[in-house]
Amino acid sequence: MILAPLRRRLSRIEGRRGLPGELRQPAVAFYLWRKPEGAYLPLTIDVLRFTGGAITEIVTFHDDQFPRLGLPDRLPADGTE
Repeated sequence: MILAPLRRRLSRIEGRRGLPGELRQPAVAFYLWRKPEGAYLPLTIDVLRFTGGAITEIVTFHDDQFPRLGLPDRLPADGTE
């Protein structure tokens, strides 16, 4: 599965959290740590296209699309969702 290795890589990005998922293509919702709010807030959604096992295209959507896709408006600091 494409998302398993992606989950491992996302866990190593300092100050960010990524929620992998699939709409019609694999996608990652990125959240950026905001110390004043004490939470991770929406940053971008990257939709990935794979060809032959490699990422060949990334389409990025901005944080205003999170509500439309039913994504949380913040993620807590403790890593729970």
